Amino acid sequence: MGLFDIFKEKPTTLGTFHGIDLREWDTGYKQDTKALVKFLNSKLNSMSYEKFIIFLKKRDDHRKFIDEELIDQDLMNKIKITEPKGKVIQGISLIPKTDYFAYPKNLLNHKDTDCFKSFRIVDSKFMYDRKAKVIEGDFKTLVMFNICNDEDYWKKKISSEKSIRSMSFQYIDLDNEEYQLVKIFENKIKNMKDSKLFDNHFKLLDTIFKVLLNTKKRKKYPINRFQSYLAFEE
Repeated sequence: MGLFDIFKEKPTTLGTFHGIDLREWDTGYKQDTKALVKFLNSKLNSMSYEKFIIFLKKRDDHRKFIDEELIDQDLMNKIKITEPKGKVIQGISLIPKTDYFAYPKNLLNHKDTDCFKSFRIVDSKFMYDRKAKVIEGDFKTLVMFNICNDEDYWKKKISSEKSIRSMSFQYIDLDNEEYQLVKIFENKIKNMKDSKLFDNHFKLLDTIFKVLLNTKKRKKYPINRFQSYLAFEE
């Protein structure tokens, strides 16, 4: 199936989801799925679903994901994302602000797509070096937001009355050379009225995976930090 064959199918929308931060169960290399499932089922079985959503909202680094259809776009949707509380230094969050992403809406729930990505290039007051040391300054960070079509997988494990899916963020703190590779897309992919938003999304995707991540530096050290969530439909 070709890329544009995917977009012949009827689009869907995400709705509103609440995410639980998985740092307690996910090291970035291995996820303790058994412990995660046990924890979530114990909560879901001990309270109503409405109270469970309230429980999620009160947890550290909770994030809310809200889908929004775009009037000016046929092929793209917008997902608005709240900022987590997270760790701060001198009142500034270590996680750069990314309050929304545009994504190809026909990839959502598509049978041939496990996960798909959206992108933003944002300002950041902190950079992580290769030893996870925090450096303060004025930087640019490429944020890759991943949405997974894994509802059936989680449905078999967790007794939720509504949909569940995996979502995650990957952060690439750009040096100047890396930033020059993607700078042209910085404003193009955040303009929700740009008639070429869909084309620019896939041009940036190609630049990231065919050029940026193929550099010697990124082959050895692909990303600087990440956040992984399991998201429950409101």
